[in-house]
Formats: sequence, structure tokens, C-alpha cells
Amino acid sequence: MTLRHHADITHYAILCATRDVAYFVERTLEDAASRETTIADIMAGQVTGVEKVLAFNCAEHIADDVTEEIAIEIANRCGAEPISPVLHAFIEVHAGPAFARGLAIAERSFAAA
Repeated sequence: MTLRHHADITHYAILCATRDVAYFVERTLEDAASRETTIADIMAGQVTGVEKVLAFNCAEHIADDVTEEIAIEIANRCGAEPISPVLHAFIEVHAGPAFARGLAIAERSFAAA
């Protein structure tokens, strides 16, 4: 799908932080205009250090912090499979401990050299 400029599309910007540096994740226009892709990227660990998810729609004159909504959606999609400690922390911080409680956390594994 190729998107042209259209003011009535909601775009999702992911703000990440690493140590003392904050940055917006560079994404294609198609990916930025997809809530589903935004959720999938966070769940898959494609982006790390997620601090905020912001939704912008110029035609509707909105710019909202949707971090909590995204975290709740991710928590609701997590099944019985273990999730990464980073994803668990994202859910706990942004959706709350009630949503993180009961989610299985994958154990960290270290490969021998």
C-alpha cells in the first residue's frame, strides 16, 4: 500500500529513550500510519526503550498520548507464551500492574562463547 499525503490519517510516533538520549523511531509512512504495525513492532521487540506512543491526526486536530491504550492492547493480546522482560516492564509501567500480573516472562538465556 502506497500512501500519499492525506491529512485525515492517524500517524503513530514512537518515542524511545536510551540512557540520556530520547529519539523518535524512524519508520516508513505506511508503518507510521498503522496502529496494528505499531503494536506488532513493540511486541516483536523491533523497538526498545519505548517511553511514549503518540497519535497525530492533522485533519482532526489531535495529538494524543496513546501509550496506555497501546500497552493495554498488547497485554490483552499476550497469551500463555512468555514475553520478554522488556515488554513486561512496558506493560507494567504504562498499563499498570493489574495488566502485567499473570503474564509469563521469558527467562533470559545466555549463549556460551
